[in-house]
Order: sequence, then structure tokens, then C-alpha cells
Amino acid sequence: MALRDVEWQACLLEPRRDPAQEAYVRRVLGTVPSSVPYFTAAPWVVRSMASLGDLGAPLAHIEYVLADLIALVVSQDNSCRYCFAAQHVLMRVHGLPPERIRQIEQDFLEAEIDPRSKLALDFARRISRASPMVSAADAAPLRAAGWSVPAIKELSWHAAYSVYMNRLMTEAAIPPDRAERMSEHWALGWIAPLARLVMRRRWRRGQPTPLAPGAHEGPWSELVRAFDGLSVARELRRTLDDAWTSPLLPRRAKALAFAVVARGLGCPLGEREATRLAIEEGFPAAEIEAVLRHLASPALDAVEAALVPFARGTIRGRPAQLQQRTQALQELLGPEQIVEVVGVTALANALCRLGVVTQLT
Repeated sequence: MALRDVEWQACLLEPRRDPAQEAYVRRVLGTVPSSVPYFTAAPWVVRSMASLGDLGAPLAHIEYVLADLIALVVSQDNSCRYCFAAQHVLMRVHGLPPERIRQIEQDFLEAEIDPRSKLALDFARRISRASPMVSAADAAPLRAAGWSVPAIKELSWHAAYSVYMNRLMTEAAIPPDRAERMSEHWALGWIAPLARLVMRRRWRRGQPTPLAPGAHEGPWSELVRAFDGLSVARELRRTLDDAWTSPLLPRRAKALAFAVVARGLGCPLGEREATRLAIEEGFPAAEIEAVLRHLASPALDAVEAALVPFARGTIRGRPAQLQQRTQALQELLGPEQIVEVVGVTALANALCRLGVVTQLT
């Protein structure tokens, strides 16, 4: 079924313009995507949308076109209409004809892509599906094909970043119509060469950027340390700190959401860290297993009791199912809190698929 036929609910967030946040996104990306105003209630989410991508955290080991192909394949895998349409536009700008994009959509393993890139795309899709979780052994074919450890980490990151963006757009039901119309517009072929020139002027190669001593410290420090040397490490550290200290949701609730997603995905690293943080924030250690196994506990407050099963439901499911769960949560939480719930659960879904990077040496 074509992605534009996938059921998609009416948008669940109200757009709010914020000139300062839009100025930051424009400075990083050169434009302001139509999704940005829907997330301004949680500034860390808007910043992360730009800073964690390949323009905010420049690539050092993979090509920009491959990063966009990863986003296309992962967005299709997650049935995210918004992200898939946006990546479809980017592929047209890169110069891929519609017929070749359709080949990739139907089966990228049969499309006209070099074998080395097909391995990378298959690896990215497996990270997205996380069924089972990707391990270091799954990276062996990439190593055999000549991919370095830093390159595999960069591939892993861009697969997870695509999952993050997919969850943001899907959980909130950000309207895909504009991007879908643009992806098929007849004029796109004419303006693509100019757009390609403008886009490629913004590309720059990332340089080895070791974190300063102790700069990785904070929530999920082991994961940040695994990306040390890549430009994304610093941006990931900032995003995690901003998400953790944002006042819209209690820290304990955010830690529990991460723990539930980690358990559902089978990510020991994420579960261990999120559990530690929840206990530090006052959640009874004796009740953790009940929450992770049954999604319920008398120790949960009203917000947590609603957030825990919601977080578990974001791991799998069709877009309409995720959007219906978000809509149900609106009855309990305010609009600003909903934005942060979407951001936190999207981030949990991305990071809890990344245990493989801590295993690579």
C-alpha cells in the first residue's frame, strides 16, 4: 500500500510560531520545516530536530545522500507519511528520478544501488525494526565490506535519528499533505538543480571532535561516550540534558517512560539507566518490575499511570493507533505536556535502539 493511503488522523497539536526558535532552525537547516511550529511548546524538541540531523551534526564517515536514503527507508518502514514525503522531496532534489525512488520504496535490495550501500540500508532498517535488537554481530557484514567502526556508528545514529523524527511526526499526526503534494509536483524536476546547489553548499564534513574530559557525564552517559569523536556526541549530550531538565513533565515520569520503552525493545543499557534515574527521583525500587512487566503499580501517580502504557504503545503499531493513543492522553495532560510526552517517547524509541554502538570496538 502506498504511504499516502496509510490512515492518518487530524493533527493533535496546535501550531505556535516562535521567532527565536525558528531563527535557530533556519540557521542550521537553511529553512524552517512546516512541522516546527507544532513543537515550540517544548524548545528542546525543536532544537533537537535541527541539531541532531546531518546539518546540525555534520557527517564525517558517510555521504549525505546515503543519510537521506536511510531516512527514506526508515520512514517507509515506520509508515511515517510526513517524513517519507519530505525525504521523497530530498531524493528528487538529489537528482533521483521518480521511477528509481519507486524502486527503492518497493524493494531497495532490488533497486539500482551499489551493494555496499544496500548493506548499510539493510542495517539501518534492522535498527528501526529492532526485532530482534541489532548487536555487534549484525555489523560484521558491514565490517567485511569495508565500513569502519566510526562509519557504522554514524549509520546507526542516522537510523535512530530517523526513528526519532518518525515518532515525533506520527504520534502528533503532523499534517503530511504539503510535503506529499510537493513530492509529486511537476515543477520539482525543474527547480531541483538549483535546490541541489543550495543544499550542497550547506554540506560540510564533520571533524573528529573528542568530548572534553567529563563532558559526556549526565543521563545516558554511556551512550554519549560511545559516540565520542563524532559531531553528534556533543549535540546528543545537550539534547539529553535539555530534555531531562525541561519542566513540562516530572523527571520521574520521563525516566519511567524510557524504562518501559527499553524493556519493550529489549535494551538492557536503556533499562538499567532509566531505572537508576527513576529510583534517584524517588520511585520505589521494589515497584520497578511491576511497572515494567504489568505497566501498573500503586506507586504511580496519575500522570505516570497514563504515561507508562502510552510509552509502551509507541514501540510498535500503525500510525492511526499511535495517534489515537496520543489523543486519549490529551484528556489528562495539557497541550505543553503532550508536546513533551511526544518528544520524550520519540527520543526513548530512538536511543533504546542504539545499544549496538556501545558494543563496537
